[in-house]
Amino acid sequence: MPGRLGRKLWAYLVLNRRRPVGRGEIAGALWGDDEPDAADASVNALISRLRSVLARFDADERAELRTATGSYTLVLPADAFVDRERAWGAIQHVQAVRRRGDAAAAWAEAVIAHEIAARGFLPGEVAEWIEAERRTLRDIELQALEAIVEAEIDQRRAPEAERAALYVTGKRSTAFRSRAGPSSSAVAATPCSIRACATARWSLPSSLARSSSRSISSMSCCPAS
Repeated sequence: MPGRLGRKLWAYLVLNRRRPVGRGEIAGALWGDDEPDAADASVNALISRLRSVLARFDADERAELRTATGSYTLVLPADAFVDRERAWGAIQHVQAVRRRGDAAAAWAEAVIAHEIAARGFLPGEVAEWIEAERRTLRDIELQALEAIVEAEIDQRRAPEAERAALYVTGKRSTAFRSRAGPSSSAVAATPCSIRACATARWSLPSSLARSSSRSISSMSCCPAS
């Protein structure tokens, strides 16, 4: 991509590719309140450079940037892989797979969701839409971690379940502090984690069960009531 602004432009167009995106909206996404005087010319230059990058691909695997009345629509190839959407799809698929009794497949989908979400999004960049995307990915990551705990329990893998539960605790505490501020430390159990805790006790040795119970019951980024 053509530099830092080019990467932001590409990411924004991919995330919003199902609708036309106006030039003013692009400028706001790239610069926010610090929009330069020559923003329109800069958008033109970035669009031109982006098209040059896309033109390097073979015709059957090339994304197309369509223009219409001051707006742009990105069209990806039919088989394009957007990792954020794969993570979202995986976490939605987990519970359906579990209901079919396939704990191994649920574990695999949860791991895929976690691995993608944990990469983060446009590190070093600051914008409201970027932070919103990071929050979505953090939520996916935490849901994936809880799903991993549940899948480990379903497969009677007590040590793996405990390690995953302890990791979730740390991630949830970090997420809560980042949202509520450094002075907040109270956390509460979520319905998902309570179910995992209740299910875990039959398969974990008593010492591990007590440890996992403490860990899992503290998982949340919501204040205790």
